[in-house]
Amino acid sequence: MKKKYNRNWLERKLDEYNHTMELIRTVLPFIILLLQIYIIAKVI
Repeated sequence: MKKKYNRNWLERKLDEYNHTMELIRTVLPFIILLLQIYIIAKVI
């Protein structure tokens, strides 16, 4: 028999926003890259 896994409150809450967090992890590096290019262009 499989034992039911009881997840704590934080894990359940994070699971609800899993897709949103994944989108942020995907988009944020591109935003940072564009910001770095902009800053370097202003310096040069």
